[in-house]
Amino acid sequence: MVSLAGKGAGEIARRAYQIAGIVQGVGFRPFIFRLATELGLTGWVRNTPAGAELELQGTTDTLDAFCCRLQAELPPLAVVTRFEQYDLPELSTASGFVILPSSDGRPEVQIAPDSALCPDCRRELLDPADRRFQHPFITCTNCGPRYTIVTGIPYDRPLTTMAGFPLCPACQAEYDNPLDRRFHAQPIACPNCGPRLALIPDAPQPVIQAATLLQQGQIVAVKGLGGFHLAVDAANDVAVARLRQRKQRDEKPFAVMVPDLTTARQLAELSPMEERLLAGPEAPVVIVRRRAGCAVSPLVAPGSGWIGLLLAYTPLHQLLFQDSGLIALVMTSANVADQPMVSTDEEAVLLLPGIADAVLTHDRPIQVRTDDSVLRVFLGQPLFYRRSRGYVPRPVSLCFDAGQLLAVGAELKTTVCLSRGDQAFLSQHIGDLKNEQTFDSFRQTINQLQEILQLRPTMVVCDQHPDYLSSRYAQGCGLPLLTVQHHHAHMAACMAEHGLEGELIGVIFDGTGLGDDGSVWGGEFLVGGYTGVRRAGHLKPVRLPGGDLAAREPWRMVAAWLYDQLGDAVWRLPGMPLLTASEQQVLQMMLSRGVSAPLTSSVGRLFDAAAALLGVGDRNSFDGQAAMALEALAEQAAVAAQLPAVALWDQGDAPFQLDAAPVLQALADGCRTGLTAGYLALGFHRAVADAVLAGCSRLRDSVGLDRVVLSGGVFQNRLLSEMVYTCLVQAGFAVFIHRLAPPNDGGIALGQLAVASHRRDCCCWM
Repeated sequence: MVSLAGKGAGEIARRAYQIAGIVQGVGFRPFIFRLATELGLTGWVRNTPAGAELELQGTTDTLDAFCCRLQAELPPLAVVTRFEQYDLPELSTASGFVILPSSDGRPEVQIAPDSALCPDCRRELLDPADRRFQHPFITCTNCGPRYTIVTGIPYDRPLTTMAGFPLCPACQAEYDNPLDRRFHAQPIACPNCGPRLALIPDAPQPVIQAATLLQQGQIVAVKGLGGFHLAVDAANDVAVARLRQRKQRDEKPFAVMVPDLTTARQLAELSPMEERLLAGPEAPVVIVRRRAGCAVSPLVAPGSGWIGLLLAYTPLHQLLFQDSGLIALVMTSANVADQPMVSTDEEAVLLLPGIADAVLTHDRPIQVRTDDSVLRVFLGQPLFYRRSRGYVPRPVSLCFDAGQLLAVGAELKTTVCLSRGDQAFLSQHIGDLKNEQTFDSFRQTINQLQEILQLRPTMVVCDQHPDYLSSRYAQGCGLPLLTVQHHHAHMAACMAEHGLEGELIGVIFDGTGLGDDGSVWGGEFLVGGYTGVRRAGHLKPVRLPGGDLAAREPWRMVAAWLYDQLGDAVWRLPGMPLLTASEQQVLQMMLSRGVSAPLTSSVGRLFDAAAALLGVGDRNSFDGQAAMALEALAEQAAVAAQLPAVALWDQGDAPFQLDAAPVLQALADGCRTGLTAGYLALGFHRAVADAVLAGCSRLRDSVGLDRVVLSGGVFQNRLLSEMVYTCLVQAGFAVFIHRLAPPNDGGIALGQLAVASHRRDCCCWM
């Protein structure tokens, strides 16, 4: 904020203010109106293409009080990213305060994310005397849909999916009254003007009938803000098992919705930060530790002591719990086998029969498909697993001017990112780009963001893997193209979040990413910055027998790591399946000749091997399953096994290598001698953390760098991340972890954009 001088306290002054951020469609102008009127200030406020502007006149101490209260009392959905003020000549006839019509010009406003039901609307929803009693679409300027209903700019009701619902006289009066909580609330609705619910098959009281079906153990598809969810009673083992069978989702954890924070406390052990996140306007899924005796079925998150909770964030969700006796509902994305979340009634009718017993829908269209956000608390602060509803399209502030760029991410957990100056707009979670349906959603997301942000990118950035669908899209854009190595993008994303410049160490651990040498990287120690990095160290490369099949069958990585040491004895290790002689021969040929077995330095696959040896990783039916099971196993142990150190091979000018074979051999030996699996699993985590410290210490000694960023999907492992962070900090390193974007591939697009903004002259035309 610019400080002003020249006037003493109590003297009359006039000031102009320019404000940017999320200040339109969130009750900002009526807030300014009420605040100025309360303080006795005169002047005006209006929307502009860049945000909002206002002029105020009054005593200097009152104007100073206005600025302090503006910052402290912002409406819940408002975000101020720039605040400028300057003096104007005083007006001798100033009187009153007014809201002026919006100024013209090219819009550069920010659309607010969708927001959870606010306390005021919840109170009205449950008040029999209120005219919106039990109206499932109650909303105001402090809550409700935003991003998911926008069809164009400027953000006005005719350019949202509420355009088909004319306001009744009562709603129109609220909409036009600057002192009303619903002044210019574009999604405003009531029972008279709609929208309206329907249950398929038809029922006269859709909510009551849907709740009855849920009580009976049936599966109901429920239309939310950004798409349909599949809901069942989370306390009903049979219902949860039926949902797993119908959705063909064997063991991946489900999210669980509860009506309020009181219920959440009954089911889970919550820290103050976890409670704050659950009850916040973003209403994400928060991964929390379940209580002993928790009423939620263990089939919701098999073998895990953690559960993903979220609060009922729409009025419709609230009504499903009201007077139904239900305390928790599984609320998982309604989709079919790796396809995007169902978001239209047509898709629901076509794709959900055979999965859902009924569909609870409504006639307000969803413009932007958006999944729930998922995070957990790490070291007292949020760590995203998925950044989506509630946070998108809120920008990430950059410490550099990126211009107007488009970054299209990688293949898994795809997001895209667009920049406007020093702001990066990371999209909602799109999914894995492995089919045409998800690719369509990917293209729609790019078009939607470009439209509402009014951006026309001058360059496109993609992963250097040429066969990703995102890379093919970039190649066909007709724009200058820059490719960025996968792990460099991971590193740059974390740097961009923290505003880091210069060179540092990047420890990037994940499952897969095409390396500069054509092999599969995933256990990297990089040195450099935005403009370039060098591979200073890595996990020892081993074969990936069967290629992608090795990611689904972790035992293959046991053979990859230990066949050279043990020969045919490897087939008799714990966790190995019974293979025929011919199957063993085929695997041996893969390992010795490299047939269908590319080299990989993946730490993700190393964790798979450890999980297989300890009996908790016979398969990966979803990304990271074996590693999650290994972490859960390690959390059961009070002390860690003392395993051999991961060997560090110093190779002079060549990158050093970390050899984990002795650690895996020790796990196998420990299992044979009867050591507990949890004890060994915790020891494995400690050995990997110690290896990170050894690698970073080696680099500090050789290149003099002591700043480290941690990125990649492996660092979703809370236990490992805490060990690595703690030992590095204790050794004197400055350590940076993700806070605004996920460490997994959901943050790749942000990193690609950051690299591209520093290497524009390296692009080529496609």
